[in-house]
Amino acid sequence: MQAITEIAKFTFSDAIRNKIFYGVFAFLILLFITAAALASVTMGRTELMISDLGLGSISILGNLMTIVIAIQALQQERESRTLYVLVTRLEQRWKYIAGKFIGLAAVLALQIILMCALLSLCITIFGNIFWQSYFQACLTTVLEIWLVLAVALLFAQSSSLFLAMLLTLAVDIAGRFTFTIRQLGEQSDNPVLQALTQAMYYVLPNLEAVNLRNQAGYITQYNWSQLVQILGYSISEIALLLCICSLIFQRKNLS
Repeated sequence: MQAITEIAKFTFSDAIRNKIFYGVFAFLILLFITAAALASVTMGRTELMISDLGLGSISILGNLMTIVIAIQALQQERESRTLYVLVTRLEQRWKYIAGKFIGLAAVLALQIILMCALLSLCITIFGNIFWQSYFQACLTTVLEIWLVLAVALLFAQSSSLFLAMLLTLAVDIAGRFTFTIRQLGEQSDNPVLQALTQAMYYVLPNLEAVNLRNQAGYITQYNWSQLVQILGYSISEIALLLCICSLIFQRKNLS
């Protein structure tokens, strides 16, 4: 456990110094100013427009940020030979994956929380905010980011930085259309296509299933049992992805 903690601390301190975060925050501030300017010329629920635009932007930026930082972190450690030093000191390689995930997850969660806090301040300036639904939308966004992080760590085992990012981005996009993919397969008469779409539906992480952003600001509260189901699904999916990632990393030849 101490090894996992040390790797998580090292990953957190290294990732928090990444200059990409400053650019993201500058972009978000500019985005919120733009949203406020656009909202000032709209009629009616100004805060809803800001909430929808802001939460959507946080999700998109968070996903892109996760893919770049997670894969870049592992690739840089491989190139600088830091990875080999860490692995030789570990009894089991899975501890490295666990530590990297915990450290990166903490950094990304901190970023999302700060972004959501900034957005909530912007919303309250123009109108009321339904805190319960907004909180749950922000929480599920963090879970979504962690799912993408697990996928990124899985594909980071690839030797190519570009290929790892491309595959992660592809899964990220496809994971938002799993229901659509399944429906297309059910409407097809081709048994091969039906089997393929069914497999994709069950294999791909269902990112849309953890999305509660569309209802934030429109509903005063959510059914908490739904949130518990989302939490259970996210944890189990992340655990599965990390297990697969650890198995691949355990068998990987690092020489």
